[in-house]
Amino acid sequence: MSSEALTTLMIIAGFLCVVVSGRIAVDMALAAAMAILLVLGVLSPVEALQGFSNPALFIIACFYIVSSAIKESGALHWWVMKWLGSKSSASRAMPRIMLPVAFMSSVISNTPVVAIFIPLLQDWARRHDMVISKLLIPLSYASILGGVCTLVGTSTNILVVGLLESASPDHGLNLFSPAVIGLPLVGLGVVYFMLLGHRLLPQNNAEGMGQPALDIREYAVNMRVEVGGAMSGKTIAEAGLRHLKYGFLAEIQSEGRVIPAVGPEELLSDNDVLVFVGQPEAVGELRQLPGLQTAEKELLKLDVPNNSRALVEAIVSPASTLVGKTIKASGFRGRFDCVVVSVSRNGLRINEKVGSITLRGGDTLLIEAAQQFVARYRYSRDFLLLSRIDDLTIPDTTKAPVTLGLLGLFLMMVVSGLMPLVSAAMLLVVALGACGCISLDSAQRSVDARVLLAIGASLSIGVAIQKTGLAESAALGLMSIGGENPYLNLLLLYVATVIATELITNNAAAIIMFPLAQVISAQLDASLLPFALAIMFGASASFLSPVGYQTNLMVQGPGGYQFGDYFKVGIGLSLVVGLTVVFAIPLVWPF
Repeated sequence: MSSEALTTLMIIAGFLCVVVSGRIAVDMALAAAMAILLVLGVLSPVEALQGFSNPALFIIACFYIVSSAIKESGALHWWVMKWLGSKSSASRAMPRIMLPVAFMSSVISNTPVVAIFIPLLQDWARRHDMVISKLLIPLSYASILGGVCTLVGTSTNILVVGLLESASPDHGLNLFSPAVIGLPLVGLGVVYFMLLGHRLLPQNNAEGMGQPALDIREYAVNMRVEVGGAMSGKTIAEAGLRHLKYGFLAEIQSEGRVIPAVGPEELLSDNDVLVFVGQPEAVGELRQLPGLQTAEKELLKLDVPNNSRALVEAIVSPASTLVGKTIKASGFRGRFDCVVVSVSRNGLRINEKVGSITLRGGDTLLIEAAQQFVARYRYSRDFLLLSRIDDLTIPDTTKAPVTLGLLGLFLMMVVSGLMPLVSAAMLLVVALGACGCISLDSAQRSVDARVLLAIGASLSIGVAIQKTGLAESAALGLMSIGGENPYLNLLLLYVATVIATELITNNAAAIIMFPLAQVISAQLDASLLPFALAIMFGASASFLSPVGYQTNLMVQGPGGYQFGDYFKVGIGLSLVVGLTVVFAIPLVWPF
């Protein structure tokens, strides 16, 4: 192994350690790795910036705008509510949920599909006495399976095709080529959850069938008894704190002592801190009670009239600059013009002062803000999902048919070969804007620059892996196990891609593994296509943890899931998907 290859390997190893530790966001870690390779002379300036000129980045940016238009126009809501129908068992609900999600995810980004479905399923589950924890992991996994059905279903697919076209222009794939394997995977996923998967999912709100779906997210809210206020000197029962609708009094902190089991005859004193536990709506309920004020007085610092405030839930993105910082140190209130009332992690409350809580990716924040907060920060890179607690309005769907019609026209043009994918994507974006399906401001905000940075940097790192001979060394290492057997090497490449996806982003995993596929195919004198498809499917096969795929993280808080819930239900699906992919690829695309 050359010195440059060794240097590249050490930098990639360092990148993996940093990402796994969660200290730095993936995009910044990738950009830093690329910069180090440039400074050390492993990459030339042209090579370092080569990844950012890849047409795949432009296509991905276009599809961010398309996804935003579909979401903004209410097209998904308009179509989905007709599909879900009436009450059903968890088993029978699976096809109703998973099939439309898979279909939509095959043509637009997974993230907006899941973001729209979460509140829809919460409302549907509430109205039909369903347990929401039985529905949301299937929602995420269906979006993943649907995304591999077309070349534009995920940004990973677009990237792999772009790399494949550079290496082998006559690959012969069309828009729906992956569907030959993708559709059976969707069917197997639905059957898996109907027969077994739903039984392995937790029953988080089993005690509250018919209660609001948000019950499974537990928040702690600290309130203080006002000096000389209406509650001072009263018992818990007299103060009306025994039968709250949305929460309960968990403990009292009084003069340095903690009273964990609060009885109805417990007397309240000035400056007692009351710790309430319950649903998000508990904040509004408690603020209406005379004689109580916010313990840390943070809400009083919000320069917004009470009648103009909204209660919002926000899921912190793992790529957010907030990760690793305390709420106070991050300058949250000044930065977003709002205040964090409470934090829920893995569906459970965090018993710390709000300001001292160190944020992690996937944390669910209960925020009080101006009513325009959701619209202003809907496309912020810091949040995966924003939803108003009190916002149950139906979106304006007047543009929904137009949006879906333009998307259908786009698909026809690409499939028929009338227009290249890049040109068709540009035309679709222009048409959506011209027809009023998306505003210019929304289009600008919808493009995730941090994702594009991560992809561009990953592509440049891929150049370094190939240029230095590291790809050849790694590929030969795999082949030392797989020998001259193309089937075994295909399996090893798929497994390696799946492992990399669970550790880093799916896009970065695909880009890093692609040069290995090139070396393996060349060494075996085999077609590159089946190995490229193995990477395409493997990079999206993230079913074992909440961190491997954004949609998995999005449903963690609303579903009240623990880390082990994903592994428990996902290991079986991973085996089913992996065996199907490895067996089917050589049949469809021979070596």
